Amino acid sequence: MNELRRHIYADTVDYYTVKKLVQKVFQPCKCHQIYQTQQGVSCRAITDDELLEMPDPSEELPPEGAQPLKEFEGSSPRVCHRHERAMSIQKTVEMLDLREEGIETLLCYLELHPQQWVELMHPTFSTCRLQCYSGPVQLRSTARRCPPIAVALAKERLRGVDHTHSNSVEFDVVELADSMGWELLPVKRELRQLQWTTQSRQGFQGTGKSGILVEFSNLSFHFRSYGDLDHEELDAVCRFLHQRVLAHEKTALCHLKACFKSFHSVAFKNCSICADAVSMEKSSRLKQVLKEYFDQKNDQSQSTNYPEDWEDDLTRAKLKDWESQIRADIRQFLSIRHDEKFSGRAIARIFHGIESPCYPAQVYGRDRRFWRKYLHFDFNELIRMATEELIRMK
Repeated sequence: MNELRRHIYADTVDYYTVKKLVQKVFQPCKCHQIYQTQQGVSCRAITDDELLEMPDPSEELPPEGAQPLKEFEGSSPRVCHRHERAMSIQKTVEMLDLREEGIETLLCYLELHPQQWVELMHPTFSTCRLQCYSGPVQLRSTARRCPPIAVALAKERLRGVDHTHSNSVEFDVVELADSMGWELLPVKRELRQLQWTTQSRQGFQGTGKSGILVEFSNLSFHFRSYGDLDHEELDAVCRFLHQRVLAHEKTALCHLKACFKSFHSVAFKNCSICADAVSMEKSSRLKQVLKEYFDQKNDQSQSTNYPEDWEDDLTRAKLKDWESQIRADIRQFLSIRHDEKFSGRAIARIFHGIESPCYPAQVYGRDRRFWRKYLHFDFNELIRMATEELIRMK
């Protein structure tokens, strides 16, 4: 039972991690500022004569069935129509301390939201590195005939990076294509074609190497997302994701407990009892229990309404007796690894024997004083105690 619970807790995330992911996905854009600038320019372009000819809004009656304006106060129309973005898989996994499939699950939750916050696409290589073997002159000539390279060099120049004496450039091709309103696949195709030349040389008409090397690297999550979400919308997205994760954790634990009790109710104490004869009564009982389990599992409204039993009360009482020892072990663990950074969830994972990208079992599993030591205690209670000890030691 405890071993199976580990796999459920391995897929859970806290609110802080969800918030970091949301901030990474919905990076702010300048669509709203550009829209306001365009509106200001269009308003200034109206002459005084045209302004006098316009009817006074106060003299006109609202059309029948129209809503009063005060109901729409504070709700500005969305001017951003999603931006194409890429997040490095390796960097995101290290930043969030989550496995790749866990991050993909959270992104799928955003895509399946009724408002469709995210549109997922296939992962892609987001970093492009172009190297010219003939030196900086070839790089400048390539920029004159290839708009993506020209834009990349211009962006680097705005950041203060001078490529006058450089023969290579590296840039985010997804961000570049989105900033210029280009499709990603044609841009990548044009960049790859720079490696070959079709010009005729000394009477030879064909294709040959151009002396340019184009490499794509950094496999990344690829999606489209909004960039003009306000703070309330971002908080709503965070709450939605966190509640979805908590609901999945609770449902999975309830299903595991129900499955364990179902098999335990029809199990024999010894294999020798059922070795010679088959108990049709227990077989029929098991079929009925499995049918009820899957019927209840399909009914999401009742899947999380399992009552707490005496085992939960016993576990809480046992945890209360062991609390002082657990806190002492947490302080000892932090004092031994004082040069490393931990969170309450990371410490609870180590005490439960759950590895993560930043805390692999090959490293932390060697110390048997802490690894899997408190597997039989509640995971969330360990998080609470570890967080309190971290705050107390700061």
